[in-house]
Amino acid sequence: MDDMQSCLEILRENDVDVDTAVDRLMGHDELYLEFIKRLPEELNLAAIREALNQQDAESFHFYLHGLKGFAINLGITEIADAAQAGLTEFRATQFRNTTKLEGLLDEIEASGEKFSSALAEIAEIEHAAEEDETTT
Repeated sequence: MDDMQSCLEILRENDVDVDTAVDRLMGHDELYLEFIKRLPEELNLAAIREALNQQDAESFHFYLHGLKGFAINLGITEIADAAQAGLTEFRATQFRNTTKLEGLLDEIEASGEKFSSALAEIAEIEHAAEEDETTT
């Protein structure tokens, strides 16, 4: 198995729908990996939590909706589902049930941490491949 396939397999093992997402990018595995590496910055949980704490409806919806779209397009269904649940709750109750919204953000954060470990494994594979290239 080549390095690219090893990286994609790590994502699959972490419940990422790699195949559907890569199909959306017309089979461009490398482009997909470049996008998926942006998840930590796209999570933007600090901004989402701040919007929740400030009860800033516009910002809360904007950041959470953006995260949901990013996660759906990249096949990260665990995060996309929690973000969708947060949006559904927000649309139904606005900020009347902040405990539930905070719980959903905690789910997103936990999924993001799990995903970060997968990204660390991918970085190790890529780093080893770069070292192999420089020694050959």
